[in-house]
Amino acid sequence: MNDWARVLEHTRRRINPYDFATWFRPTRLERTETMRLLVRVPTRLCKKRLTETYGVLLQAVLQELGMADTQLEFHCPELEPPPPSATPGLANARDALKKVVQLHVDRVTIKMIQERVGVHFGVFPPDLKLRSSSQAAVLPRQVAMYLVKQLTSASFAKIGREFGGRHPSTVLISIQRIEGRRRIDTDLNRTIGKLFDSLR
Repeated sequence: MNDWARVLEHTRRRINPYDFATWFRPTRLERTETMRLLVRVPTRLCKKRLTETYGVLLQAVLQELGMADTQLEFHCPELEPPPPSATPGLANARDALKKVVQLHVDRVTIKMIQERVGVHFGVFPPDLKLRSSSQAAVLPRQVAMYLVKQLTSASFAKIGREFGGRHPSTVLISIQRIEGRRRIDTDLNRTIGKLFDSLR
């Protein structure tokens, strides 16, 4: 078992199975260098999630494995924007490439998620934007917000705007509630896993 496989094995025990399947399972050890593991990831969004969301957890796992001084470096096959340049022509090309890459990262849109969640729960997408406290609308809306945060680069503010003008803190609370429920509600966890698979 290589070092990254050991990291994955220990990480698996600490996070939700579907989060592990989404962000960790598609990764592969590219090569090992002195005090450094180079890991291939499928998308830039995956690289961002592993670095920003799970960075602290991964460092804790490395320490537990006696690899506290080992650095993780994630490589992505997607095109990276070229370095900044003072040449106007190159600057324009760089901006165009950024847009293309962003479109690829966000190929799953908020509208797509709202429609898919609406079909699954039997509600119309506009209902997800209403300020209703009915459980029939609240749970699908929270699930949709959770999926948007996991599958797109949308900020809490943008998610709030797309769900009836809700405050970013309300969006954060909704996402945290779904994260908590996934740990104890196997049916909901299975439902979100299926929605993940249908959108990816």
